[in-house]
Amino acid sequence: MSEQLTDDEQVEVLKKWWKENGTAIVVGIVIGVGAIIGFWKWTEYKETRSLAASALYDEFVTAIGDEKIDAATSYESLKKDYEGTTYAALSALRMAAVDYAKGDTDKAIEHLRWATSHPGHDSVGHIARLRLAKMLVAKNALDEAEKLLKDISEPAFDAKYAVIKGDIYRMRGDIEKARSAYELALASTSFGGKQRELVQMKLDDLGAKPAAAKPEIGKTGDSE
Repeated sequence: MSEQLTDDEQVEVLKKWWKENGTAIVVGIVIGVGAIIGFWKWTEYKETRSLAASALYDEFVTAIGDEKIDAATSYESLKKDYEGTTYAALSALRMAAVDYAKGDTDKAIEHLRWATSHPGHDSVGHIARLRLAKMLVAKNALDEAEKLLKDISEPAFDAKYAVIKGDIYRMRGDIEKARSAYELALASTSFGGKQRELVQMKLDDLGAKPAAAKPEIGKTGDSE
C-alpha cells in the first residue's frame, strides 16, 4: 500500500511539474520545429533563387556575345532581382570589361563600383576591387584608389594589392615606398611568368636602391 501511495505521489508530482512547465515545453518544441522548417524553407528559397539567377546570367552571357541581343535588360534584372548573388556581381564584371573595351572607362568604373559593393562572394569582391583600383590609378584618381585598398588584406590577393599600391606610390614620387611594395609583391609565390616579369620591370625602372651612408672613420671633433 505504501508503495502504491508512493507511485501516486510521484504521479501528482509529475502532474504538478507539467502544469508549471508544460506550456513552456510545448512552446519550445513549436519554436524548435518552426526554426527547422524555416531553415529548410530559407535553404530552398536560396537554391531556387540561385538557379534562377544562373539561368538569367546564361542569357546575359549569350547576349554579350551576340550584338543583336540586348544584354542591358538581363543585366539590369540581375542587379535588381538578384542583388547579392555571385551571378549579379559577375555580370557587372563582364559589363565593365565590355565598356572598357569600347573606351568608356567611366561606365566600366561604375560597373566595378557596383560589383565591389555587391560581390556575392569574397573572391569576386577582391577581383572587382583590384580591377577598379587599377582603373582609378590609370585615371590618376590616386586618393580614391588608395582609399579603396586601405585596410584590405587577403592572402590570395595581397601580392596584387601590393603592386597597385606600388603604382600609386611611384606616381606620387615616393620611390622608396613603391620599391617596398613591389618587393613585397615579388616575395609572394602567387606571382609567376609574365606577371612577375612585369613587376620586376617596374621595380628595375625605379633605379638602384640608394646605398646606406657609411660612417666616417678617424674624424676627430677638434682640429690642431
